[in-house]
Amino acid sequence: MDEMNNKNIKPAIARTGAGSKPVATAQPKPQKEEPAIEEPATEAPAETAAAAAASDAFAQAYQQHKQEVQSASEEVITVSDISAEDNAKKKFNTILVVLIILTASIFTASCATLFMGLIPEKSAPVYSDDNDVVPEENIFSATLSTPFAITNPEFTEYPAGIQEKYKALYMQNQDFVGWLTVPGTSIDTPVYQASNNDYYLKHDNYDTYTKYGIPFLDMYCGVETLSRNSTIYGHNFDNGLIFDHLHKYQDIEFFKENPIIEFNTLYKDYKWKIIAAFHTNGSSDGDNGYLFYYIAANMGNRNFMEFYDELQQRSYIHTGVDVNETDKILTLSTCTYFFDRNGKLENARFAVVARLVREGESTEIDPTLAKANDNVRYPQLYYTVFGGKNPYKNATQWEAGDY
Repeated sequence: MDEMNNKNIKPAIARTGAGSKPVATAQPKPQKEEPAIEEPATEAPAETAAAAAASDAFAQAYQQHKQEVQSASEEVITVSDISAEDNAKKKFNTILVVLIILTASIFTASCATLFMGLIPEKSAPVYSDDNDVVPEENIFSATLSTPFAITNPEFTEYPAGIQEKYKALYMQNQDFVGWLTVPGTSIDTPVYQASNNDYYLKHDNYDTYTKYGIPFLDMYCGVETLSRNSTIYGHNFDNGLIFDHLHKYQDIEFFKENPIIEFNTLYKDYKWKIIAAFHTNGSSDGDNGYLFYYIAANMGNRNFMEFYDELQQRSYIHTGVDVNETDKILTLSTCTYFFDRNGKLENARFAVVARLVREGESTEIDPTLAKANDNVRYPQLYYTVFGGKNPYKNATQWEAGDY
């Protein structure tokens, strides 16, 4: 997780809205000018009063007939124009539909080709940023996984027992394994799990490369049946993104106000009581060749209680929450700037550990039992940076085991 040193991230989201379309106003068509009609000349002396009246009646009838013909002609022209416009629209819509069908067919064929194995398997993330550091392999074991699977809801096969509320997230990405919520912080996020501990360091849930990554469960941890220790990793950006706010658990008062966290899996909802918060080295050269392997997924009962003692030595707070040899724990791990000085980036971690709330147990804690640890056990790195003598230099070194 050493590549989690990128800072000052300011995500921004912009949305645009469509405006209203202008409405076209119909304009009257110009009337056609009728050709002049030359009437035959008549002799005035022979014109009688009856003939004049008949002539006037004929003229009026002719003008009325001409107006009716002209009006009917305009209506025919208007209807003809509308019909032509409708026909043009129909032709355009038909062409558009055909183009859409052709495009969809080409896209479908391309997808089929891709998923028949013609794309390469995903490679390890490219650590291009200057302050990105490839994590030590003994903390984050790396093996390449198969390509990200984009699924179709009609063909998604859900695991037996999946919670209904998580089906949409699982359909979108079948690496989805649960949801993490830490009160009093910005941590309220889905959690994923790949077949390696590198991939989601530098990718999001849409298979897109990003230096921010997303929170993910250790590759060795179980989901349907919880491991003894379920470890979730997340980057630490000092503007509050991802796991930055975990550091608040160094404060005993913050713990008293936020003693319970939630990590729900695909199959069941769980609550967890905080039992420790500590800094440690991320590589063995930070503690005289010793690496406190706090991310071990499985331990025997006696080994687990020894591990709990190690946590109590290192934790900034003693929460007063009891732990027994059959309990299960959740560890949230991130990188830290605590040991960094004068621009030098140290390989170090900050972790918060919580114990699973037992069946039938209350989620309440007794805040009067919580105390600050006045004798925190630090790795050698602490004394190298801040000075002083390491009182734990020759202390017993705990190792994970199945005893």
